[in-house]
Amino acid sequence: MGAGGYFEHCTCLQCVQVLLDLPVREVGMLEARPGQLYLSRVRKGCDASCWVARYTLADIYGQSPALVQARELARRAAQAECAVLLLGESGTGKELFAQAIHRASPRQAGPFVPIDCAAIPRELLEAELFGYAPGAFSGATKEGKPGKFELAHGGTVFLDEIGDMPLEMQVKLLRVLQERQVVRIGGLAPAPVDFTVIAATNCALEEMASRGQFRRDLLYRLDVVRITIPPLRERREDIRLLVEDYWERKSRELGREVRLSEAALRVLEQYHWPGNVREVVNMVERLLVSATKFVIEPADLPLSLTQKRTEDASPSLGLHLPTVVAEVERHMLEGALRQAQGNRNEAARLVGLSRASFYRKLKRHGLPRSL
Repeated sequence: MGAGGYFEHCTCLQCVQVLLDLPVREVGMLEARPGQLYLSRVRKGCDASCWVARYTLADIYGQSPALVQARELARRAAQAECAVLLLGESGTGKELFAQAIHRASPRQAGPFVPIDCAAIPRELLEAELFGYAPGAFSGATKEGKPGKFELAHGGTVFLDEIGDMPLEMQVKLLRVLQERQVVRIGGLAPAPVDFTVIAATNCALEEMASRGQFRRDLLYRLDVVRITIPPLRERREDIRLLVEDYWERKSRELGREVRLSEAALRVLEQYHWPGNVREVVNMVERLLVSATKFVIEPADLPLSLTQKRTEDASPSLGLHLPTVVAEVERHMLEGALRQAQGNRNEAARLVGLSRASFYRKLKRHGLPRSL
């Protein structure tokens, strides 16, 4: 088939001009790889250069057994170019895994196109995914617009929050995955598409399928390789590694010479991190921006972190109330001394004690009179 055969799907002036401008070598490449007209060099609006995955498997930090297993499964899935279903709580790094899988696959030179199924309004989702032909509806551009599936040709589609996709759109997605072709809204001829699909959710899709809220046949298409990303509270051995890595990178970016004390790091290791890795990144940036001294101590951490430390300490201390109270009291005394920069009268005032009572408690806990 000659290069002119590609005009059966698109005959707009921009495509004609681009094709005529291509060197003979590149026209030969198009003839050797049918469907490449849908890539960025040929079809207007299909600029795939902006759809780039930034992260690799090496960017997934952690040495906990659960994370190591998930990372290895991601590597094998990438080489197989099969559908992947990523499961995990919000903030665990599902898109990080998706980008890393794309970068480790034979499709790494192709586009990585993320689609947030929860963020796109229901009435716009079909046009966003499938695109539309010129004049397909009121407000449509005269050139038409390719959908995300066309933009992902030769690469990877990442369907984030797949559990929020409407049922009627699930039917159309299933057909695309089965037939490997799309028809734009208002269009007539199907366009071939070739991409790997990665889906992610924090929902229990099997339960949704049992309730009729998610198509079971679509679940079977997406759930070829399932990767469960553990929450941070289940891999505490990785907390220090993550905090130190983000701290180093962010402090260099902000030009701040600030460090965390060992005691502060221990507090962060005990925190349960409900926002997972995303919360770690947020906390690191907040501490670096707001720091007023070179070494951050436990007393300088947000109250939410230290309060949760106390709550989490209870089970490990056997729910023995006097022991828990003593631990809280010791922590408050240490924090008051640091905040008062060793001024014992000021520290006593901060915790609401007389100077004599403050001294007695310091002695009881074996604390020095200044920190």
